[in-house]
Amino acid sequence: MTAPYKFIITIELLPGTRDDILARAPEVQAATRAEAGCLAYDFFTCTDDPDRLIFVEAWKDEAAHAEHLFQEHTQRFIAFHEQFHRSSTFETINAET
Repeated sequence: MTAPYKFIITIELLPGTRDDILARAPEVQAATRAEAGCLAYDFFTCTDDPDRLIFVEAWKDEAAHAEHLFQEHTQRFIAFHEQFHRSSTFETINAET
């Protein structure tokens, strides 16, 4: 069995743009969670920096995540929020101990 594909995306936003992104996020979150390979799709606002968003995702495997990137709701959301990035970091994680 393939281990789930898990990662964290940290996005540093231009000041004052967080609320515009968060207003669109619930719709995308619901559509993403309904995708066949999605195990978890959550986003958070950092408590010590309101202009930092954290996305935590888990997928059945890398192929499921790759398919997610082709979904219309995903492409629209990424195209919308990328214009507000100062920077972003993508980190794969492993929950094994």
